[in-house]
Amino acid sequence: MSVSEILFAVAGALLGLAFQGGMFLFLIPFAVVAFSLAFMNRPTLPNGTTVLPVIKHDKRSTALTPVVSPDLRNEFVNTKTETNEPNSSLRVNQIWGRANADVDKAFGDMLRCLKVLLPQANTLTIFTNGGRSNELSLRTFQSDIPNCIDASAKITENMGILSQLLRPEVSRILEGDLLVGKRLTYYIENRKIRSLMGVPLFDRNERRLGVLLVDSLHPNAFTAAEAQALTYIARAMYTVSFKCFISAQNYIEQQQFSTLYHYQRKFFQTMSVKDIYKQMFEYVKENMPFDRLTILVLDDPQKGLGHVIYSVGMDSDQFVDKKFTLNDKGIFVLALIRNRPVVRSFTGYTDYVPRLTDSEKRNMELRQLFVMPVASEPDAKVAELAICLESRFDNRYQEHEKTLLKAFAGVAGFAYARACQFEKGKDMAAKDPLTRLMNRGALQESMRTEKIRANRQKTNIGVLMMDIDHFKSVNDTYGHPVGDEVIKGIANAISGEIRKEIDIVGRYGGEEFVVGLVDTTPEGMIETAERIRKAVGKLEFNVLKPEPLRVTVSIGAFLVEPDFTDMKKAVNNADQALYKAKEGGRNQVVRFETVETEAVGD
Repeated sequence: MSVSEILFAVAGALLGLAFQGGMFLFLIPFAVVAFSLAFMNRPTLPNGTTVLPVIKHDKRSTALTPVVSPDLRNEFVNTKTETNEPNSSLRVNQIWGRANADVDKAFGDMLRCLKVLLPQANTLTIFTNGGRSNELSLRTFQSDIPNCIDASAKITENMGILSQLLRPEVSRILEGDLLVGKRLTYYIENRKIRSLMGVPLFDRNERRLGVLLVDSLHPNAFTAAEAQALTYIARAMYTVSFKCFISAQNYIEQQQFSTLYHYQRKFFQTMSVKDIYKQMFEYVKENMPFDRLTILVLDDPQKGLGHVIYSVGMDSDQFVDKKFTLNDKGIFVLALIRNRPVVRSFTGYTDYVPRLTDSEKRNMELRQLFVMPVASEPDAKVAELAICLESRFDNRYQEHEKTLLKAFAGVAGFAYARACQFEKGKDMAAKDPLTRLMNRGALQESMRTEKIRANRQKTNIGVLMMDIDHFKSVNDTYGHPVGDEVIKGIANAISGEIRKEIDIVGRYGGEEFVVGLVDTTPEGMIETAERIRKAVGKLEFNVLKPEPLRVTVSIGAFLVEPDFTDMKKAVNNADQALYKAKEGGRNQVVRFETVETEAVGD
């Protein structure tokens, strides 16, 4: 016999003596303690896990961490309620389900024990919160006539004698001679009940969580001493259920913080800002319920400019890649500006509260909002990112979600700052300090990368090599500061005539620039080269003289087709065409091999 079984036997014996009344009533607290110890010392598996009955659910709950205040948890939400059901919810539901089954088993054992100790009892029932105020639902029962019990029975107001236990001033009911018998709501058939005993189930704060009822077909079946003992049993039931569910909640929270630790490690294994964004999104989607998730980033803190990097869920299309400023009046932006979590419930609101801007689509279904800012420094005045959760339920985000996301945000902010610093250093190493274009090494590497992609897609790359005409005379006449301004102006003109995020441009050295035109045609290559040449010809530089300084460029072009593999030679070919352009009079475009001089425009 296990320790648990021995303690259960001791608890039963003590209760048996206590029901004799008189001086034996003092044994009731000892019986409660013995029963609690027996319950907490149930057999465990070799790994230390308590043996819990496995129960099956036809439906899945969406609640990641159901609210477990110090009360009885009687039922779970068995319908999918959020747009996003976290992937971890299945594991959470299994834990809650086992805890729930464990409590049901404990309640059933206690009712069977009471049935033995109260031989005149006909049916013993436990009703617990039914999800609505002033309503209790049948949770479990023990009866001599089980087929006559309505498993869906409820106790509500104005239901006669049973509804008295819903009233704050009633601490118990004890009826010993119900005239002509009484039919109670939980019986399907008409059973003439002559005696009834019931007590409320209270939590530690004296809140009513349910009732414990015992009825009998015999008159005067129960005594006042037995009613008092029933009160002690009700307290023991609460203690057992509370300990069980608190253990389940602690285990769930332990697993969730373990997941957080896993993402912390992933954060420190990456140095890419885009990967940080992706990991933030994956973590929230994995662990947080929501009907809409939006993640913002402040791209330029000095100018107060930012955009939405992720948005999924209800009416999320309007936010995808949407730009915003810190002058916008949305509540998401407010959280960024204050670098402080924002929680708002909109129950009873008739006016819509903007999330980003006043022009967005209004969705009055989203009843609660929780925004967690993510800052590289905890005491920063303005946060760089914000994780914005919205739900259709006005009390969806509890203290646990807030604590968990706050811990995640702290780690994410540090990882984001680290990745930004790394990319900034990498960017500085790859950029020309004067023009902020790629330097020669980065340009050559990008050319090789684009050639690999072009080979897979069987596309061309146009290579343009250009040089500022008579640049030495500019430096000699106006000085190197003016020469630097000319170089920066031309760099901007070139960048304005190519496809951003697609084509490549870099300063090759001195007054030379190279452009890589991705997936182009011979005609497209020459057309782009001409646009660049004309754009440079329109530039004017102030040199404190009556006439502004104007400059031109000569451009050599070479088309890299799929069967051409040497990108270094491709640049040399474009350089040879550039040499031909300079020999031919400058301010013109010449294509390698064709050696055709394009018409020089005005």
